[in-house]
Amino acid sequence: MTTLGFDEHDESYIDDAYDEFTPPVIYRCIKAESKWDPQIDLTTSFETLTDFEQQIDSLCLKASDEHECLDQLLDTFYSNWLFSASSLKVPEHKLNSLSYTLTMRSGSPTTLAILLCHFLQHAKLDASMSLNQGEIAVHVAISDEEGYVIEPSTGQQSWYIIPENADEDDGQEQEPLELIFNDEVYKLFLAQQKWSFISESKFGHALTCVEMLMELIGDDPYERRDRGYLLNQLDCPKMARDDLQFFVDECPDDPAIEIILHQIEELEDNNKTHH
Repeated sequence: MTTLGFDEHDESYIDDAYDEFTPPVIYRCIKAESKWDPQIDLTTSFETLTDFEQQIDSLCLKASDEHECLDQLLDTFYSNWLFSASSLKVPEHKLNSLSYTLTMRSGSPTTLAILLCHFLQHAKLDASMSLNQGEIAVHVAISDEEGYVIEPSTGQQSWYIIPENADEDDGQEQEPLELIFNDEVYKLFLAQQKWSFISESKFGHALTCVEMLMELIGDDPYERRDRGYLLNQLDCPKMARDDLQFFVDECPDDPAIEIILHQIEELEDNNKTHH
């Protein structure tokens, strides 16, 4: 049954309504840090963010057009505020933290892109995060055919234009990047933080990331696989085995299946030994 003229399978109107009332994704990413670090005080991060936003408001009043606004904002972000990738040996999970990036003006390509994209959107520019062969960038559309692609660690920008006489296929080939929005940005942030925690053996923190991802995407077999690995590291063998078996059942053709089956076998052997 359809109501109000909406097809029962068409949920775009829900997305539109959701977007209208959803806070910018940067706030979700900052707040997420309190999930794996309950002691953290994020007040300074939000105050710093607000201060930057107010400076952007003043800056945009003086810009004559979108190009000038973009140039001034990039110059402010990289030259005045000195945001950059880190040249120091900083743990990856810190560089992947927006509170760290806001405080230290240093971060990973992901946190720098989230922050820069937020500031560009605050300046009313048509900015979004993007992926190109796994590389994160910031995309600023000036029109349907032209815009800028910005490398978040350095601010290096490249201009592109899709020729008017390009046919549809050519236009798609020249469309520079896959754009990602809202939940997709949040998932990317959580996934990168998960892997940084795993690489640093912060298994409890990584488990929190997995559980937050599963709240968004449900019983994803790859998240269940990662949760199984983490539960095993945290001495919860029965739950770990259930998660790994779920992955095997759902993804029997995965290239890593033999490794997972071996892990399940070890868990079962250990379980028999303990009993």
